[in-house]
Amino acid sequence: MNGHLSNEQWEAAVLHQSNEAAVKHLADCAACRGEVKSFTGAAEAAQVQARKVMGQPETFWQQQREGISARVATRDFAHPRKRLIWVAATMVLILLASSLLSRNDAPPTPSMAQTDPDDALLLSVQQSIQSDLPQALRPAALLTAEMDRASEPR
Repeated sequence: MNGHLSNEQWEAAVLHQSNEAAVKHLADCAACRGEVKSFTGAAEAAQVQARKVMGQPETFWQQQREGISARVATRDFAHPRKRLIWVAATMVLILLASSLLSRNDAPPTPSMAQTDPDDALLLSVQQSIQSDLPQALRPAALLTAEMDRASEPR
């Protein structure tokens, strides 16, 4: 056998129902043999515990039922109204947070595809007509205006 045991072979080995290939592998492989031994020990311990519990008298089980019933009777279960209040408060917070996060206060910027070239040309012509400066001197006019503004006392 090239590899280790398959899941079905493990199960059969632990339950002592192995086929001859699995038995041969277990004889050759110390690691698998140790694993099967630990699984077998755990299964046997569980069987012993189950037999011990099954051997309890009926009075033991009656005491168990009475103890469980007493604990259930004294337990204070949560009121459904409190749960409803928590659910409602959570939903309000979620709605408030989503509305605050999804709101966009910035005005939409016009995209280049939406601007009409004729409007842009008309705007440029109007600006040049209203301005008494030649196009080449406009940056100098902006610079002098800034210098005048900076020299004024505050």
